[in-house]
This record gives sequence, C-alpha cells and structure tokens, in this order.
Amino acid sequence: MSRMTHTPRRAALLTGISIASLLLAGQAFAQDAASAPQEAPADDTAAIVVTGVRASLSSAQSIKRNSDVIVDSIVAEDIGKLPDRNVAEALQRITGIQIQRSFGEGSSVAIRGLSQVRTEINGRDVFTANGGRTLSLEDVPSELLAGVDVYKNPSADLIEGGIGGLINLRTRKPFDFDGFKASASASVNYYDLYGKSKPQANLLLSDRWDTGIGEIGVMVDVGYQKTAFRQDQISSQPFYLLNPQDAEDAAVLAGLGRTGETTYLAHGVGIGEYRGDRRRLGIDAAVQWRPTDTLELTAEYVRSDYKFRYGDYSFFAYTGDNDIVPDYSAPFTFDDAGNFRSGTFVNVPINANTSLETRHSVTSDYSLNAKWTPSEQLTINGDFQYIKGVTDGQRSIVILSSTAERLYQEVGDGVPTMIISPDADPSNGNGLVTDPANYASGAGYLDHIEHSVGTEYAARLDAEYKFDSSFLRSIKAGVRYTDRSAVTDSSTYAYYGLTSALADNLYEVHPFAGSLYRGYEGVPAGGVFFNRNTVLDYAATRAALAPYVAESQRQALLDGVGYQPSDRNTQGEKTYTAYALAKFGSDSFVLPFEGNIGVRIVKTKVNTSGFQGYSEQVQTGTDDNGDPVYGNGPINYQAISVDSNYTKALPSLNLNFHLTDKLQLRLAASEALSRPDFTQLNPNIIIYELNPTGAQRSASSGNPYLKPLTAKQLDASLEYYFSRTGSVYAAAFYKKVDGFIANITSPETYTFGENSYTYQVSRPVNGDNGKIKGFEIGGNTFFDFLPGWLSGFGAQANFTYVDSKAPSPDATDNEGNQLFVPLEQLSKYSYNLIGFYDKGPISARLAYNWRSKYVVTTRGNGSGNLPIFNAARGQLDASLTYTVTPNFALTVDGVNLTDTENRTYYGIPSRPQSSVLNDRRISITARLTY
Repeated sequence: MSRMTHTPRRAALLTGISIASLLLAGQAFAQDAASAPQEAPADDTAAIVVTGVRASLSSAQSIKRNSDVIVDSIVAEDIGKLPDRNVAEALQRITGIQIQRSFGEGSSVAIRGLSQVRTEINGRDVFTANGGRTLSLEDVPSELLAGVDVYKNPSADLIEGGIGGLINLRTRKPFDFDGFKASASASVNYYDLYGKSKPQANLLLSDRWDTGIGEIGVMVDVGYQKTAFRQDQISSQPFYLLNPQDAEDAAVLAGLGRTGETTYLAHGVGIGEYRGDRRRLGIDAAVQWRPTDTLELTAEYVRSDYKFRYGDYSFFAYTGDNDIVPDYSAPFTFDDAGNFRSGTFVNVPINANTSLETRHSVTSDYSLNAKWTPSEQLTINGDFQYIKGVTDGQRSIVILSSTAERLYQEVGDGVPTMIISPDADPSNGNGLVTDPANYASGAGYLDHIEHSVGTEYAARLDAEYKFDSSFLRSIKAGVRYTDRSAVTDSSTYAYYGLTSALADNLYEVHPFAGSLYRGYEGVPAGGVFFNRNTVLDYAATRAALAPYVAESQRQALLDGVGYQPSDRNTQGEKTYTAYALAKFGSDSFVLPFEGNIGVRIVKTKVNTSGFQGYSEQVQTGTDDNGDPVYGNGPINYQAISVDSNYTKALPSLNLNFHLTDKLQLRLAASEALSRPDFTQLNPNIIIYELNPTGAQRSASSGNPYLKPLTAKQLDASLEYYFSRTGSVYAAAFYKKVDGFIANITSPETYTFGENSYTYQVSRPVNGDNGKIKGFEIGGNTFFDFLPGWLSGFGAQANFTYVDSKAPSPDATDNEGNQLFVPLEQLSKYSYNLIGFYDKGPISARLAYNWRSKYVVTTRGNGSGNLPIFNAARGQLDASLTYTVTPNFALTVDGVNLTDTENRTYYGIPSRPQSSVLNDRRISITARLTY
C-alpha cells in the first residue's frame, strides 16, 4: 500500500517552485499583454462575460481586490456548485486556513492557528446549539451558498467575536437574478471503504415581478444530502517508561534482559471500525420588495437540519495504567532510544465494545432587513434577526470483556499489528476471540444523553453618509443589540453491570482479518460483540439488556438516563454595541490610497446559573466485625448564579496604497475579542465528602468569571493583479493574544459540618499572552497566452507559514517557570496546489492540500496525559464537468483519491498512536439550469 508523504522542507520547496511558476507565468502574460492593445482593468466587468471556473475565480479576485479590508473569498462556479461539497473543505483552499476532519469530512477550521473564529450567514449571527458560539460547518449543505468570505483583520463595522477571523456564508437573493431562474441537480455519491451509495439533490426557484406596489422577488432554495462513512483505525496504547527503582519494573527489565537500559513498553493495542451516516437538509427562502427606487426590504428564512449517526466495533487488548506482563520466552525488539517495537504479552484484558453516537442539530434563522437610500449620499440600513438552535445527542456503549492468553504486538513505523493466540479453544475448536463463551463475564452498559437550546434576538441600525470631499469619502456609524440564551443539559454517564451471559441472539461475531483496513492481515480473525443492529436502536438496546442487569437497576435502565440538577448549565448574555468608521483617500497623494479608521465599543453582560452539589458521608451499614461502613449520601443541590460584565473598545485601521494600477499594498491594524464558550462558563460542581481511597480529593468545574480573549493584530499584504483571473500576493501577520484559556488545577476548601477538606479543582482560567506570526504567499492564473485549447489551463497555489507560542499550564522549566508551546491543531506549514482546465464544454480541477505535523492535544484522553501529534498529511481531490448544453451539465467528483492514511503518535514518531483510513468518495452529478 503506497502512501504519499512530504517533509516540511520538501513542502516548502514544492510550494516555492509552484509560486515561482505562477510568477513567471504572470510575468510572461504581462509582457505579452504589453505589446498588445491594453485591456480594461480587471474590475471592469462589462467588457467580457465568462462562466464556470473562470467566472468564480474572477469574482473571488474582484472581491479581494476591491474590498476595504483584507479578505479572501470562494465563489460558487454555478448555482449549487461550490468547488467542494463540504464548506470546511472548500475553506481549506484559502491561505491561512487549516481544517480538522471528523470521520473523513471537514468539520471545523482555524484561521492562522486560532480556532476562535466567528461564523455568519449573510452578515448575521449563526450558531449550532452545542455549548459553543459558532456554526458547525458540516451542518450546512454547500449547495445553498453563493460564496464564502473570510475576513482576516476586520474593520469596526464588522461584528466582533473572532480573534482568528470572520467567516461569512453568503446565500442568494431573488434580486440577484434578472428574472425567472430555476436550477436543479441530482447526485449519487459512492463511498468505497463502506461500499455504499447515497443521494444528494438541490432545487432553486426564483422570480421577480413588477407590480402595482413595486417590484417583488421570491426565491426558494432547498438542498438535501445523505452521506455515508466508514473509518478503520488501529491504535497502540500509550508507552510507559519502566522505572528501575521500582521492584516490579526492575523485575520486568531483568526478564527482558534490559537492566540498566531505558525501556518504554506499550500497554496494548486496539481496533476501531466506525460505520455511520449523515443527513443534511437546508432551506433558504427569501422575499424581496422594492416599493420605491430608494427603499428595499428583504425577509429571509434559513434553516439547517443535520443528523449524524454511527455505530462502531471497538476491540481493545490493553491494561491501561496497570502493568502489562511480557512473555519472556518470546523475542522482544526495541529501537535505539528504548521504545518498544515488537513483543508478546500474556493475560491481557480484552474489551469488545459496540456503541451508538447520534447528533441532531436544527438551526432556524429568521431575518428582516430594510435598506433606505433617501439620497445619493445617505444610506440607512436596519436589520432584525431571531435565531434558534436545538441539538440532541446520545451516546451508549455495550461492553463485553474477555482475556487474551497471548497478545503479539508490533508497532514499527507502519500500521500496528495485533495478533491474539492461541487461535482456537481446545475444548470446542472455536476461535478464542470469536467464541461468545469467552465473553461471559465482565459485561456492562454506559448511557449518556445531551440536549441544548440556544436562542438570540439581534437588532442593528447602520447609517452611511458619503461626501464629495476629495479626502473624506464617507462616515459610517451604527448600533447593535443582542439578547442570547444558552441552556445545555448533559447527563453524567450511567453504568449498568450485566449480571449474566447474554442470549445467543444478542451476540454477533464480526470479522477483522481480510476486511479491516483494506484487507490488512495483522489483526485478529474477529471479535464477539453485542449485536450492532440492536445498538443502532437506542430503546431496543435498553429493552434487550434489561433482563441482564440487577433488578434494582432494571426500571432505571428501561426509563433511560435522566438529568440531575447539576447536569444543566444556563447562560444569558446581552451585548450593547456602537461603532463609528470613517473612510478616506486621496488620488493626488504621492501614492494614491484609500482607507478607513474606526472604533467598535461593545459592552457584554453575562448571567451564569447552575448548581453546586454536596454529598455528605453517611453510614450505610456494618462489616462482619460490627464496625461501621460508610458511603456517600444523597446529593444536596444549592442553586448558584453569577453576574459579570465587561466593556471593550476595539479600534481598527485599514490602508490600501496603489503602487501602480495593478500593484497595491495593504496595511491593517486592529484589536479583536473572542468570548469564552458557554461550556467553559459552566459553574456546576459536585463535592463528595467520602474519600475511600485516601488519595487527594479532586473535582472539576467551569469558571463563570472568565473574561474574553483579546488580540492585537497587524497585517501587511502586497497584491499584484495582472489579469481578470491572474494575481500573485504575499502577506505577513502578527497577533498578540491576551488571556488564553487553559485548565488549571488549584486547591479549594469545602466544609462539611465541622470538617473542612482541601480539593484539587480543575477549572479553566485566563492565562498569559501568546503570539502568532507568519506569512502567506499565493497566486492564480489562466495560461491564456498559450495557443488554442492549451489556453484553457490554469493554476492556483498558496503556502502558509505560522509560528505560535501559547502558555501551557502543564509545562515548566527546571525553575518552575511556565513554558510556551505551539497552539493545538496548528500546522507550521501548509499549502494548496490546484490545476484548472476551463475551455469550451470541459471544466476540470485537480486539487492537492497538504499540512505539516501538529499537536492534536497536549494531554490525550487515555494517553497517560501524553501529548498526541498528528503526522503530516496530504489529500488529492478532483472534479470534471462536461457542459452538454448551455442548460445541462454533468460532473464527476473524486475526494481523497490518494487514499490518504492519517497517523498520530505520542510525542515522537517512534511511539505511534493510531493509523486511520477513510473512504474515497466518487460522485456523479447532473445539473439543469434555466
């Protein structure tokens, strides 16, 4: 199985070559154009009409060139046709943006290393109700969008909330079309690892009429997607250092023949096979009314309805934090640094889990906008919005347990190997890991549910007055008010132990060898699991397991897990905002320029409410000697409420110098803020008095006193536009972020009666400053100077370098001073290489995206608090469109054509964590437009 990999040095080299090629191509085009009659400037769109890839590139370039601020855009090639089917995956083509993937699809983005990104639809708030503040980009069908704009250093008239930047999703309006417009598309998507096909469709209808009360336009756009996914994963458990000062570890070192040598042992290996589906339904309905030439009203309803579900087979042979016992009679290998490479272990516990995870999110956005232009100089804009988001989630896991008599594990530099032996049970000839009799004890069930509701009312009024002055161009000012609430219920995990073996019909033997990881053989033949088809039905799972739990738990299991008072986190937030912005410029200065300067002042009031729970120690009985036995009593809840407020002034300055007609230099400086997520403000905490282990008492909570992150940011961008679809640019940026939020554990005292106890409580707090700096280079062009059909070729390339330093609460130097580490989820290097062809009826694109290694988390769950890194990764996507008639086109898309493997590791590559494969997707689309 071949894999495509690049080192950062090679990545930079490849990108440098690509950018240089673009520059040379642009230079050749400019020289050729110099000898020919001069064409109109690139922003004069009246001369030539283009379609397809050329039209989208031309439109995106025009937005970037003519904007008052630093912005990058993606524009749909046609109705319902963004360059990528997934919004996050389309955004990864923009310089400075890196995405995270969830089960093979792009799910979230970071701009210049910061995940604190504001999302909007048509310049208004939009969010998914999940305890956060932004929209889950995977929720929205991309067919609804006309384009996406990314603001990296916003001006004062843009809404605050993203120190990373602002992403605005733009939909269409009926007045965007000259008259009647109809577009329909239908697709079938095939997912090769899963072996399933799913449908996709889009329908847009729009028209406008002149009536006795003015011009009226109506548009309805509906997008529907069903997708499937399969993700195969093979993972090593964390590596633990054997301590020669510990008697048990010393004995292991002696048995391995490694006394006096540094030795790390992996504590097992695991398999995950995830099979799931997604469903997206998006609706955009808009009505526009222009009763006079000076007044335009727009009412719009946007709805995203997203369903996600997967059921998995997870099979682990591991010991966790407990010691793992080597088979000293078998050979072991280690690398030069003492890291385990291969060996055999005995009596390793097995968990075979079948689980279900679901999420259903619905966001409904109602808006009304009025734009009044009583004169050529004055424009007044009023806007009202109501938005409601609801999310329901559920997670349930059925656990079966067994023991591997012998586990052979090999990590090496490739996919981990997991072989369990003996292969057969001598008593009946069945496979050890495929015989239900070997899973008769230690079973259990975990149950968890979530429910979140978020609402917001928002109103704003903006006015702009334009001057005839040669220097002061306009003054713009506005006010905005929002009232937002967020209520999140998240249950604790309820556990039910199974008291006896299950009936045979509730077991399922699932194969691995020859099926998992595209036929990889270094895994067990299979495993025994609770039936997956039953797991996919939440109520049926509880009903099936009820006869096998203790009678005292049976009714609770049938009823399903509920919410305790401390499971609810309620937030209320009001903002009051005013801004003023002056636009200015001069054509007679040494260098013609324009710019804007402004300030945005925002006051935020936050109310946070929840519960503190206290459980006192009570006597629950006596032991055989008559001595009292103690336990934790019922939890007594006390309601708590915290009010806080803060006011911030956010200045901004943007300058654009026209060095020549085609070359411009932008400079920008601003201050931005990002508010804490609602989950971080959660005040709920439960304190238990009983401490049976004698270990340090501990608890965890949120922090309702958190303040927003603020960032001072500087940008410079040099842009050269040499044709309608040709440009090169280079940008540098610097951000100083104050108040990074990190979880800190510190002592807190709680009192029960006359007794006080100290607990180590983990809470998020505002930490020290961090710094992000870097540069971006890129460009795009069509090779119009080539003869004939060759002139249809074009290219786009960009490269981003980001260096970051952020405080880490867990990292200190020898003197105990806090150390700074790279931001999580941030690659230092990333690039895009895209080739186009657009000539006649054929339009094609080949796109490769690559990013260097990055920190997934500084403290991985189940990793022994070790950092986890994601290795460098690149992916190739492609599309080909044939326009049969001006109204009918066929498109074939391919995603993940390189079958890219995603790998993670513990700290250093020689300690691999996981190897993951996802589907390749092939889509065929028919599109009809009138």
